[in-house]
Amino acid sequence: MGSLAIERLEGAAAVFAARSRGWGPTRGADALLAIGSPSDEAVVLGAFQRAGELGEGAYARALRRGSGGGAARVGPGTVWLQLSLARPDALIACTPDKLLNRYVRPLLRALTRAAGVPVSYFGRDWISAAHRPVALVGLGHEATTNRALFEAVVAVSTPLSVSDRPSFLGKVPATLDEIAGRALDPQRVVEVVVDAYRTSASAHVDRPSGEAPSIDEGTCEVAWSATREEAIGTIGAGLDASGRLRVGGELMVSRDALARLEALLAALPADASEDDIGRAVDEALGSGGAITFGVRSLASIRDAIVEARGRLEG
Repeated sequence: MGSLAIERLEGAAAVFAARSRGWGPTRGADALLAIGSPSDEAVVLGAFQRAGELGEGAYARALRRGSGGGAARVGPGTVWLQLSLARPDALIACTPDKLLNRYVRPLLRALTRAAGVPVSYFGRDWISAAHRPVALVGLGHEATTNRALFEAVVAVSTPLSVSDRPSFLGKVPATLDEIAGRALDPQRVVEVVVDAYRTSASAHVDRPSGEAPSIDEGTCEVAWSATREEAIGTIGAGLDASGRLRVGGELMVSRDALARLEALLAALPADASEDDIGRAVDEALGSGGAITFGVRSLASIRDAIVEARGRLEG
């Protein structure tokens, strides 16, 4: 077990999202748990999503977090935790591909205790109570440094879902309040969660909130040119505002490996074959310590890229 620093987050959802996007060094500890409840409501995209995935209208602009996966609604009734890890086994014996499975366990114990009902995880990107999603979980990872992020958005009283997702398997999201049949205090839930992760550490220290991170005004991007549906949800490919081909969607993937893939794609000739693109995908995402989660086959990513490039040529 390693050392854990604990920081209470405060302020608007944009502050939480900016802190999440800046995950990385743990400032002298083996792990840093930043946790709290935002003071306002917002929609927060996964690290590699585009707002266009949510459709037109109210969510055309949204915040973005540092972990991959799907979008979530947050607010004063949300407990939002961000556990930055110097390495996957910083607190718990773990390999990169088991980040969610291992680091969700203290959270499950905490939420079961706080709500008084069993809370479970079945290997997807959400936590369930009474067989309904009550929290999203996501990961961040760097293949080159092996630094990692475990992140969770827990719906205590603020509803979680932005839209129906295939990953939910037809199950309707709920709040912990609904499942418990009583109003829970989000700050009490925060403390129970902190206690659960403290028990995984050899030493811990409470830190005051750090300097406020820089905050952007949200993101507004066009929809992907091509998409494929995977176990985790939508995988997409398309140009960004600078004209560079990007890959993303509800992906959980090592962020430096994804950046490497985009660099390899940029270096391919316009007439690159499907096999050429497939080799780039395999080289970037299938080797060098890179991890992906919720993608049955890298062929889905290849196929989205092939279609997007074909549309550009057309």
